[in-house]
Amino acid sequence: PRGRVPSMSAAGMPRLGRRCPLTACLAIALAVPGVAASACQDTYATAFKGSGGAVAPKKVGALYNEWCKKNMRVSSAKSMDELCAPLVRKVEQKMAWVPPDTEVTPEIACESLEKLKERFPEYVAVAEAQMKSAGSEEAKKKEHLDKAKKLKKRLDEEVRKMAQAWGKSFVDDLGKTVRDVSLEVLGTASAEGPRDALAKSLEDAARMNVRGVETKLLQKLDEAVGTWASKAAREAAKAAEL
Repeated sequence: PRGRVPSMSAAGMPRLGRRCPLTACLAIALAVPGVAASACQDTYATAFKGSGGAVAPKKVGALYNEWCKKNMRVSSAKSMDELCAPLVRKVEQKMAWVPPDTEVTPEIACESLEKLKERFPEYVAVAEAQMKSAGSEEAKKKEHLDKAKKLKKRLDEEVRKMAQAWGKSFVDDLGKTVRDVSLEVLGTASAEGPRDALAKSLEDAARMNVRGVETKLLQKLDEAVGTWASKAAREAAKAAEL
């Protein structure tokens, strides 16, 4: 009947073709010791179907992601992409210890990290070096991101102060100019009230436009700092290669 809770195997894993709770999906992603090997392998066998033949380590994460989005069962306001993303990262991190020319089978996909190191001992040093390099790259990216945030915060403050100071000066100068020109052209015999109303209407319009200029500048600032961060990161990467 509709709405029936999917059945589970004795090992707590979803039966083939059923949806899986978050904890069970996580157990599969991490190849938790003690989890029924057959259930895990059945899951990856299903995930690997339609892959077009050999499954390279770099493809395993994407295939698991597709399986996860179709089979996870959990009550959450988050999208399936958001829920599956951390599990997929775990799978991808584990596959980083598998040589790239390896044809990954469900058995290999279900092995723990320790087992993978035992299976591919000659690749351990390579994987460790890649992990170290990736960690260094992430550290550099974080450094650029932190600098970009600091730069944007400081420039945001300065642009606001400059825009507000310029805006006040512009409105004051505009009002004075309108009053002076109105008096000069219309003469002292003209009523002061209407002349003042004319000046105030233009001052109000100027204030609104000044606020618009400030908003546009702050939006452009956000874009400009982002562009700087990207270019700075590329330049730093080029310098590191020399």
